[in-house]
Amino acid sequence: MAAQLKINATSPVSLKEMSGTDYDYTTYQILNTFAASDTGVGTISVNPGVTTGLTSIGTFTDTYYDVGPVGAHPVGTSITSTTSTFYQDLQSAAESLTRPIEYNSGLKEQIDANLNADSITVALANLVANGQGSYALTPTTPTGGTWVSKATITNYQYAATTNVTYLWRKTAPASVPSALRPLKINSTSPVSVKEMSDAEIQTLTARFRNQIVSTGIGKYVVQTSAPVSGGTWITQGAAFSDTRNTESNQNYSGIYTGNYSGTYTGSYTQAFTGNYTGSFSGTYTGSYSRAFSGAYSRAFAGSYTGAYQYYDPYSGAGPGGTYIRGYYTGYYTAYYTGFYTGSFSGNYTGSYSRVFTGNYTGSFSGNYSGTYTGNYTGSYTGMTLDATTATISTVSLWLRTA
Repeated sequence: MAAQLKINATSPVSLKEMSGTDYDYTTYQILNTFAASDTGVGTISVNPGVTTGLTSIGTFTDTYYDVGPVGAHPVGTSITSTTSTFYQDLQSAAESLTRPIEYNSGLKEQIDANLNADSITVALANLVANGQGSYALTPTTPTGGTWVSKATITNYQYAATTNVTYLWRKTAPASVPSALRPLKINSTSPVSVKEMSDAEIQTLTARFRNQIVSTGIGKYVVQTSAPVSGGTWITQGAAFSDTRNTESNQNYSGIYTGNYSGTYTGSYTQAFTGNYTGSFSGTYTGSYSRAFSGAYSRAFAGSYTGAYQYYDPYSGAGPGGTYIRGYYTGYYTAYYTGFYTGSFSGNYTGSYSRVFTGNYTGSFSGNYSGTYTGNYTGSYTGMTLDATTATISTVSLWLRTA
């Protein structure tokens, strides 16, 4: 393949094939035009408003618990997720080229194959070597030239703690090369050879865009590892991970003030004021002072001291057949069925469905559905946001270089 021609200004002035750094200025003009717009074939976008015609090249999904700070409890287990979808425009660019010339059995405009293999190939090689118009995914600005952030990718560890990375694009090189332009055929009379203008060199950008699509060089993907087929891939920037704080059950002892409606199982050793309508099973060792009026039918065995009235024939000294009235103090063991009104202090096991005011120091096991306000210093187990984090997924920006 013949190379493009340039004017050799050294004496004697002549035409000469371009090589090496002679292509730097042409490459700069092509890539400068490519980098000047964030739309068009070859460009990348993240969650654009319109995706028609664009190709999805990967996603980053951020997951986190929408609670905080660390140590917060109780917390739910629902996970919030946000997805950033990356797109590359891999359509077709309309071409209207000004073609450079080469010497191939005479001065001729380069055909497509030769043009692609010449300055277009040089421009692609520059692009994938962190050249102007290339992209990188990294938390900090890449070095070498001018880089501009095009998108922010956020990783929430929990609702209020984040770290971010950015999609960067190189918009200018560290320095602009000296002007050295390829030649073209000037078809106006008289027909001659003439240097291409900057605008004419820039028409080659459309061919450059289409060669990204047809060769694959300059294509990107966002995923965990490099594609296993389809050329050579390198990372652009740094890997970025979705991390989030973990959750676990922990025991707590502290003061709680509020309304509780649910199932409680455990030991309660503080003052309770409210309505208890559940089932009580345990030992009650506090003071109970309410009047009890109702039917009591159970066996009673114990010491009874009080007034006892009983009449019996007298068969001893004194007038026979007479009766005496007196008091008896002793032990009585029998069954009593009737009504009892008075105070009760002791152990009670059964169902309690009245208003209780006092100190409860026994063991409670059951369902509590009333309103609780007070200090809770027992053992509480609840889902808690931990300080430790877990890595859920990791992605990198991959660029095809060959």
